[in-house]
Parts: sequence; structure tokens; C-alpha cells
Amino acid sequence: MMSEYNIHLAWKRETEDFDYKTYNRAHTVFFYGGPKIEVSSSPDFIRDPQFHTPEELLAAAVSSCYLLTFLAITAKKGFIVDSYRDNATCLLGTVKDKQAITEVILRPVIAFGQENRPDKRIVSQLFAEVHNNCLVANALTANITVNPTFSDI
Repeated sequence: MMSEYNIHLAWKRETEDFDYKTYNRAHTVFFYGGPKIEVSSSPDFIRDPQFHTPEELLAAAVSSCYLLTFLAITAKKGFIVDSYRDNATCLLGTVKDKQAITEVILRPVIAFGQENRPDKRIVSQLFAEVHNNCLVANALTANITVNPTFSDI
């Protein structure tokens, strides 16, 4: 059985003209059962700085998927995670003469509980398992680099 996830996106022209340099980029994404968010284009394409960009949302989606997959795997293996923070970055580059997100860099900082703590080698194995099971990562061709820091190992 296939799961389905839907959003509703809306944009309306707010300028008299429809010139590349002046038309508004801001649009709204509505999530069924969740809050809406305002989105604009990246700085490379005339950004409205008060809104998030699709590239930031992609970084958030990958980071969130890694977090949730990491928590599921560690819980099933009996490890206790006390906290997990991440500073994620999407890098824009060129692939076959087209601009694309070429890499997503994750920098999770993880704190484990005092009982049944994994060592760094085990954590590295856990992230390999996370990568293989993260639905968002599996949909991307961009490289995903994970540079974890352990606040208590």
C-alpha cells in the first residue's frame, strides 16, 4: 500500500507587470492538518527575505527525516537519546549543465542517556542505517553528508 502526502500551494501576481525582475515570488504552502507557511525564491533568484525558500524546506525535510529515522532506530535498539539538534545546509551546484541541489550537509549534535550508550563506531553504523531508511533521502540524487557531534560521548 502506498502512502500519500498532499499539500496545497497558492500564488497570485501582485505586480502590474509580469517582468522577471519585479514579479513577486512569495507564495503560500498549506499543509492538510497543519499550519501554512510562506515561501519565496532563493537569493539566487530574487528572494523575499522574510520568507523561507524551497531550498531551506528541502534541508529541513532531510534533517527532519534523519532525526525521526534516527530516533526510531535507536529506540528499537535500546539506546536512549536525550537530545538531537541539527544545522543543515543545502548546496546549489551544477549537474549536467543544470542547476541543482548537489549536496545536503547535516551536522547533528546528539546527547545520549547515561544507560546503554553507543560508542562513536556504533553511531556511525546507526547513521548508515538511517541513510538507507530515510524516505526523503531515498528520493534525492544529491549527496548527503552527515557530520555528527556527540555532546556526551
